Amino acid sequence: MKIVENIPLNTAVMEELISDPEDLDLVWPVAHWPFDHEQWQQVLDPEKGAISFLVHEGEILIGHAALDRAENPATRMVRFLYIAPEHRSRGAGQRMIALLEEYARDRLGAKRLELKVRSFNSRAMRCYEKCDFTDFFRKDSLVMMGKDI
Repeated sequence: MKIVENIPLNTAVMEELISDPEDLDLVWPVAHWPFDHEQWQQVLDPEKGAISFLVHEGEILIGHAALDRAENPATRMVRFLYIAPEHRSRGAGQRMIALLEEYARDRLGAKRLELKVRSFNSRAMRCYEKCDFTDFFRKDSLVMMGKDI
């Protein structure tokens, strides 16, 4: 598996990848449907510190992820994680997070990763827990999780 920076930002490939409205809702609950390229371009703007990645297994595109700035400069937010349905439940999420962790630590100098997940997204919650993320905030269905790296 490898993560490749999505530069220049190509939201068309993301639209093809995340083509199910239910999946899009899990990736980003406030995302517009149909896929809104302008909305994604704004939230993944590299000028604001976001780094979008395309996730490949061999030559096959299987997912997306992003790292973003956080209030604390030593922290990076893990955002917009997605693995195509046919590649789920095979450890791909854990491998993707390990690559993001390595990138954040080695290339961005991050000491901590944080993310937001919804409590009803049990598959994602299990993956993050397997990657040693622990929750530090809960409100309604929002769960914030973090991990020192």
